[in-house]
Amino acid sequence: MGLDVYLYSAEAREHNERHDREWDALWQRKKKGGITEEQFDALHKEITQYARHEDAPSKRYPDHLFNRRYLRSNYNDGGFNHAVPDFLSTSDSGTYPAQDGSLYWIFEPMGREWDGDEGTLTAEDVPKLQECKARALEVADRLRKADPLRVEEIGNALVPPTMRAKEFLSWFRQQKASREGKKSPFGDGGYSCREGTVLGFDKGLDVLAVTMGIGTLGKPSALVIYRSDSIDSYVQSAEITAEFCDEAIALIERDGSAYLMWSG
Repeated sequence: MGLDVYLYSAEAREHNERHDREWDALWQRKKKGGITEEQFDALHKEITQYARHEDAPSKRYPDHLFNRRYLRSNYNDGGFNHAVPDFLSTSDSGTYPAQDGSLYWIFEPMGREWDGDEGTLTAEDVPKLQECKARALEVADRLRKADPLRVEEIGNALVPPTMRAKEFLSWFRQQKASREGKKSPFGDGGYSCREGTVLGFDKGLDVLAVTMGIGTLGKPSALVIYRSDSIDSYVQSAEITAEFCDEAIALIERDGSAYLMWSG
């Protein structure tokens, strides 16, 4: 789950609006008893089909999750709207998710309330998009100069503490031995379980400070400050966000309008 930002051409939007009108008319016929469920299923295949969102890979980073027509921020701590304000020391500059450096902040010059916004972009939005692009590039530049500090919450309030230091070391060694030669979907093998949290079996994290505190859910948690090695990905995300603005401007100049769907 998270925030998804989609950019559509005017043609794609018109196509999907036609689908919505035809589907709604068909649904109303079924709802009023004019057609059976079987007839609805058959006729549904004949109406205009919904056009899938068209991705446009970044020109600089074609393999990145972000692209010229799609941006995303997960709701977890790795999401752009969480991580970037942490890196920039602006997490306290406003209310999540609108802190300085977030996608909401980058697109603030648009002057839109995205929840429920109709999403049409026209020539009047071009100067605003140019300002958003400048903000995105500013965020990328600030990230390059930032000390990439993050804080990780590590705790499981459902399990009372039982292990002492040497027992925990023995548990870790057993965990590492049991996963020798196995490929992990979590990079260096980091994961959480009932007994504890593994930050990696070889590389791990560059940990700078640890304390016992309160986690996001209000439960006791170890708070670990570490230096992240993933900041380059967020720099690329910010630069692609600038490309996203360029793409929107190009679509407006080509077609007279574009459509921005802000979901999440």
